[in-house]
Amino acid sequence: MTSTKSISWSALVNIGNNESIALTVSGEAANPDEARDIFAFAIGQLIGVANSADEATASLIRAYVSRLVQTEEARPVAQDAPAPTPKKEAWEPKITKASYDARQANAAAKQDAVPATPPSAEEQAAEAVARVVKPPAPAETPAAEDVCEKCGAPVPKSQAKFSQLFMSKTLCKQCMEAP
Repeated sequence: MTSTKSISWSALVNIGNNESIALTVSGEAANPDEARDIFAFAIGQLIGVANSADEATASLIRAYVSRLVQTEEARPVAQDAPAPTPKKEAWEPKITKASYDARQANAAAKQDAVPATPPSAEEQAAEAVARVVKPPAPAETPAAEDVCEKCGAPVPKSQAKFSQLFMSKTLCKQCMEAP
């Protein structure tokens, strides 16, 4: 003898404008067929909501149900149900003159970018080396924007901040260490 299990099916359908429809159906099932029957009941409830809703909402709910139920075996059979809605054809983008012209211009630009003759191995190697090898860094000159208040020597920024912090003056290292 199999024990019954508690089954719960939930659906949340986004209908736009920050609105959604939520449905939860629960029941007891002793086997997978009974669980499938509870699922079919839940789908039937969603279809019932779709039949009483405006066309925009109904189409969203029907689209959700059609994505949810993929096999004919699992589709609910509703009594006195209206004829099934015909399946929509796959959407294909329209080609307008502007989009066609833009695509042609893009293709022409790519074709112009391709060189007539491929570069030789030496040219490819030189280009690769130029990409990888970095140019030498410029020689760093110490930033001496400040001047020592005692001797007039240039003072690096870090030293100037340090002396301002401890001596409340801009002093070079020698003048700061002097008694």
